[in-house]
Amino acid sequence: MTAASDPTQSEAYLALQEELSTAQEQVSASEAEAQRAAADKRRVETAAAQRDSELDQRERNVAAREQAVSAVEQQIAANSIGQGTWTVGRDIEPGTYRTREAVVGDCYWAILASGTNGGDIIENDIPSGGFPTVTLSAGQDFENNGCGTFVKQ
Repeated sequence: MTAASDPTQSEAYLALQEELSTAQEQVSASEAEAQRAAADKRRVETAAAQRDSELDQRERNVAAREQAVSAVEQQIAANSIGQGTWTVGRDIEPGTYRTREAVVGDCYWAILASGTNGGDIIENDIPSGGFPTVTLSAGQDFENNGCGTFVKQ
């Protein structure tokens, strides 16, 4: 009987073994690359989620500031006297008021006894500059003619 040769030592077997080893290395490299890509994707997703969270917080902060500014603007409007005649205690609050901006040129303001249709002047002035200031009490009328906006102090 003749001794059978070892098939694992044949050229064809060794070539196939080399191809298998190369293919396994390629698969391992592809798997490692896929793992790196998955890790990169998770990092990008985490960073995006963090930015989204930060933007949401900023949006909440801006909304809160806008609400606060709106409340202050409403308060300023409620404590501001534009041109016209106003009844203190009904149209405007009693207190001390000063023009928001300096008067340039002549204007007129008057504090009047309410109900006298302007016939009972308590105090008045025709300033031509500066920041006119008036102190108003309930039961008075206040006339502002061209002095700009008076703001409660």
